[in-house]
Amino acid sequence: MRAPDPPTHRSTLAGTLILLLLVAGAAWRSSAGTRLDSVTPDEPWHIVAGVEYQRTGDYRLNPEHPPLVKRWVGAMMPGDFTLRAKAPLAEKDAERQMVEETFFAENDFRAAQQAARRSMYLLSTLLLLGVALMTWRTLGLGWAIGTTAFLALEPTVGAHMPVVMTDLPVALTLLLSALAAGMLVDRWQWRWVAGLGAAMGMAMATKHSALGGLLGIGLFTTIVATVQALRPAGWGAEPTPRFRLLLTRAAQLSVVVGIAVGVLWAWYGFHFHAGADGSDGFNRPLADKLAELHSPLHREVIGFLDRWTILPRSYLWGLVDTIRAGVEGRGDNEVFLWGRSVSGGPPWYTWPSFLVTKVPLALMAMSAAGVVAVRRLRLGRAATLAGGAVIAMGTAYFITLLGSQGSYAGVRHALPVVMVMAILAGAVVEAAHRLDAVRWGAIAALLLATTAAMTLRTPRLWEYHNEIVGGADGAPYLFDDEGVDLGQRAYEIAAYHDSVIAPTGLPLYSATYWLPEQEAKALGLNFRRRVESLTDSNVAGIYHGFFIYTPTDELPFPQWDWDPAEVFRELRLRARLGAATIWEGTQVSPDNRAWAMENRVLRYIYVEQGTDWELVATKLEEVVAEVPFSAPSGLELGNAYLRLGRREDAIRAFAEPLKHLDRGITDEVVQQQFREVIRRLERGDPLEQVTPLRNPWQE
Repeated sequence: MRAPDPPTHRSTLAGTLILLLLVAGAAWRSSAGTRLDSVTPDEPWHIVAGVEYQRTGDYRLNPEHPPLVKRWVGAMMPGDFTLRAKAPLAEKDAERQMVEETFFAENDFRAAQQAARRSMYLLSTLLLLGVALMTWRTLGLGWAIGTTAFLALEPTVGAHMPVVMTDLPVALTLLLSALAAGMLVDRWQWRWVAGLGAAMGMAMATKHSALGGLLGIGLFTTIVATVQALRPAGWGAEPTPRFRLLLTRAAQLSVVVGIAVGVLWAWYGFHFHAGADGSDGFNRPLADKLAELHSPLHREVIGFLDRWTILPRSYLWGLVDTIRAGVEGRGDNEVFLWGRSVSGGPPWYTWPSFLVTKVPLALMAMSAAGVVAVRRLRLGRAATLAGGAVIAMGTAYFITLLGSQGSYAGVRHALPVVMVMAILAGAVVEAAHRLDAVRWGAIAALLLATTAAMTLRTPRLWEYHNEIVGGADGAPYLFDDEGVDLGQRAYEIAAYHDSVIAPTGLPLYSATYWLPEQEAKALGLNFRRRVESLTDSNVAGIYHGFFIYTPTDELPFPQWDWDPAEVFRELRLRARLGAATIWEGTQVSPDNRAWAMENRVLRYIYVEQGTDWELVATKLEEVVAEVPFSAPSGLELGNAYLRLGRREDAIRAFAEPLKHLDRGITDEVVQQQFREVIRRLERGDPLEQVTPLRNPWQE
């Protein structure tokens, strides 16, 4: 193996130009593969929140995510983007409806989307360029070229570049943090203390899940610092200098943490409270959110951080929400993988499945070849430490994924792991530069060219799946996570509506495809809910018109009493737009009407703040008559009877879902909550002392 050539002015200029061209190519490919996409359901929330953050300094909206991405986009939104006057918030669903009305009904949502795309492209390309330059600095130019080429061609990375979501930015900032950590433990220079602290702070300010990867980096740097300071050569002969060195390293790592926390505070405008005036106008008080965490350790740690104002309250509110929904779960107990439902929460192979079906096969092969290349390269200390930090980050993050309930999001929650794959792939190009240009260069060129050939023809990057599952056409029948689709076909649905549905005068009914009502209205669709009002009396569930479904709806789900032969008996398929299928005809489905009524009742309770519990009970009795296994309906029906003082009816309502546990669709935590309230009611506890259950599906 030859040593790397010393850098020259010409080679530095050439390397910089190559990396700039690769980053520009990534943006071009992304633009071509996302130009047809409408906004995802989360983007209006992030955009409206970001604009409010920038203009008012109030962080009450959407605290589920830290503010970096939202503030970045909010700062670049047009001045004519209008916000509603502030009003009290109540419940997440009500907040979502408010921001969707603001985005779709009160603004030019198409212009807002384009402005948001431009700002996100700027952020994504800057972060990607930063990763490329840091990889060059720590691992070498060839490594940086290979890693950047991998990321430029990887479809999920491209799909997320213009999207106002936090998954790609957190992955890139975590990778930057890991590379900076490698530089720090190699040189222990104060500039790298500052660099690592800044990168970690940016990751924390991007997404709460960054904490998993940062934990890995923290453990890695601590272990390396300890080993370096207390290596055997220093024991006995020089105990005092080694001890001082250990203290110095500990002080430097403490400064890293201090800088990271300071950067996080800066993104919150150094406000502890959500509002600059000391208010906390969240949709629910932090104390209530904390009380619902199942883990006493989580409650105590976050409560301590809040009491001592160590981190901003908005950040802590979002952290509680992330733990409640992403770690403890929302009450769901089922995941759809490889064409079948799996009960009991996400199995161990969930995240590997997302990765091996979404990452192009040639890129996975390049990562595998990179493992071999690393063994041949005889890395120096700096490169070894940088690579170790990256592996530590990815391993820790992956371990947190294995214990999470966030499988609904699909591969986007695993993007930090994709970053590790990209670093491994980069070793192939580095081997071509330093070992054998012919052999390793041919491997790199073949795999990258194959990836380009297999993915450049993909018009919708978000929907890309590799050949293992039959590509984008086959995946919707095997998976139903957000890596398949996240509602981005709205513009095509609108075009189809205008040309085919509108002339018939028939309604387009919402079914299972994610098309927010406010977006449908803004697009001018004759959109209709199956149950528009609580006065609805169509118990038989007879509907005539067009219906939007997804391919998995064509499969049977006995645990939900879902029989596609019955659902689609009188319907005919009129169009298939990616993961959206449009059917026409007459449907007789009391089950579908029951689910729609359940949604309407939940909207009445949590969005409209309705309190007519007799009406709620009457309508939910209609629901449980058709779908007695519905835990949300059983919970809200039991709550209604509690408020009405009807003990026996409350016991019956809470007990009904427990009779159907063989279906495997309700998690054990919810089951225990039901059993506990039944126990108290049967024991004769005063009704006013039995608190209605919190609906976990509202988190």
